[in-house]
Amino acid sequence: MGTSGTFGGSKSGLVPSWVDDPPSPPAAAPGSATPADGNGSGDGGDGGGGTDTQPPPAVYPPLRPPPAGSGLGAARGNLTRGARTSDGGAIRRGAGQYVSASGGRRGAARRMPSSRAAAGGIAGLARNFATQGPAEALRPFNLEGLAGAPALDVFVALTDALCPPGGTIDEAIARDAMLETIGALAAEGVGNFDEMTPGDLQEFFIGVVSRSIEGKILNEVGTNSIRVSPDLAAVERAQRMLHDFVDGCVRDRFAASGSSLADVTSQQIDDFVSDLYEAAFDLMQALGEAS
Repeated sequence: MGTSGTFGGSKSGLVPSWVDDPPSPPAAAPGSATPADGNGSGDGGDGGGGTDTQPPPAVYPPLRPPPAGSGLGAARGNLTRGARTSDGGAIRRGAGQYVSASGGRRGAARRMPSSRAAAGGIAGLARNFATQGPAEALRPFNLEGLAGAPALDVFVALTDALCPPGGTIDEAIARDAMLETIGALAAEGVGNFDEMTPGDLQEFFIGVVSRSIEGKILNEVGTNSIRVSPDLAAVERAQRMLHDFVDGCVRDRFAASGSSLADVTSQQIDDFVSDLYEAAFDLMQALGEAS
């Protein structure tokens, strides 16, 4: 644990959207029709020694078409089908195809730098909470004065510290994942921050990782697909199926690590978080292909 590649898994290549387009003809060489003697004649006649000979056209190898059912279009199609019919298998296939089209587990994880950074901050908070106490856990974020405050207030302040508003789309996905997880905690009811357990903070961490992956898929391929559902209940059902699938993969891979956040050293946090994202994407791809 704690080193890149801990979880292992398969890889798939990204298929560019332009792969079926014919190659563009080569551009004419600049000044190819200009005579060599500079007298303005380009006909190659008696008055000049120039030539209008063009270089032979470049020859490009043929482009190989993508395999059937690949790319973000396939993922979007399955998410649309799943939303319209409440087909959980189609939702899982769509999520798995998103991973494949994003370059496999490593490519998909690399597309989420802000979310991984936010998850790393939460992992460090949970580790320090378990080993040093609430105030010291909050000190790196200049929030130590909130140690005895309501946990929801602390998490909102932590969100502003890790993912301030007004950032890029990737940063917005991380921020939304934190706020949605806070909303889920509020629905369950939580007390003051200093009354929480390391397990509570671990749940917060897992929730943010899961919702950030879910948000990334929805942002890139799923939002319009899921909204084609005939009614609000169908939309909510499709989103819940996607969330349950992603959350299950994250939890499974976290459990497979055999460790808690309290066991991860500060030097290992970044690798641990990256490994978890990669492993979750890898499992999503495998289960999606099997659906």
